[in-house]
Amino acid sequence: GAEGIGDEYLNFLGLASHEYFHAWNVKRLRPVELGPFDYENEVYTTSLWEAEGFTDYYADLVIRRAGLSSDDELLAAVGDQIRQLQTTPGRQLQSAADASYDAWIKQYRPDENSPNTSISYYVKGAVLAFVLDARIRTSTNGARTLDDGLRLAYQRFSGERGYTREELARTMSEVADADLGPWFATAVDSTREIDYDETLRWLGLRFKTAPDAPAAAWLGLTTRVDAGRLLVSQVVRGTPAHDAGFNVDDELLAIGELRVTAEQWPARLRHYRPGQTVSVL
Repeated sequence: GAEGIGDEYLNFLGLASHEYFHAWNVKRLRPVELGPFDYENEVYTTSLWEAEGFTDYYADLVIRRAGLSSDDELLAAVGDQIRQLQTTPGRQLQSAADASYDAWIKQYRPDENSPNTSISYYVKGAVLAFVLDARIRTSTNGARTLDDGLRLAYQRFSGERGYTREELARTMSEVADADLGPWFATAVDSTREIDYDETLRWLGLRFKTAPDAPAAAWLGLTTRVDAGRLLVSQVVRGTPAHDAGFNVDDELLAIGELRVTAEQWPARLRHYRPGQTVSVL
């Protein structure tokens, strides 16, 4: 049944669904720059937020439509994409279009500073698909959806040539009976925050704190263990760790004036509450 099939199996279904959807979106309906397909060289396009991101959105949607997941599981998947985007400081520096174009040097060559300077076009693209879907529904009072937009695009552009970004925006505008050009410019080309209000209102949803959100303290850094030493591996901008001056490769020796090992670190953090000040050596 749809209830409680388990996160790991749901993740596998998501992967299978994503790749299956690619048979239509990207293998046939693709950005003009990707064709004819060249598997030997890097190919640059600013449209991977559609090619991969929209596919990510539909991967979860198709599982729900097939009856293999529940409404709650679908909303949890979409909510997780939004959470990932909104907790990545790089969204303020890199647009979806730039993330796509920089795929070869950023997406597949991440470093310790990646979350601070870049985003995933998979994640932002999926979120944009969710918002665009709701926008089309709102604009047509529920008569049309993103499905209709992709069907029309498929009819027009799934041949040899592919679509340009402008053609995709015009097609979606046609289906929505509204000029979506300005929305595409902001959502895809700029680093402005996404406005979720219309989407949430139309769908009768609201944001809430995740039920498993920790009541314990959170620093905003990740760690790794190297020969028994507890080292900082990443510091996210705009977090307590960043404000306190932690750097990548710092060794963590003590917290609250007590020596701490790699094994003890997670448990020790749980002793503290948000807002508390603590000394770290």
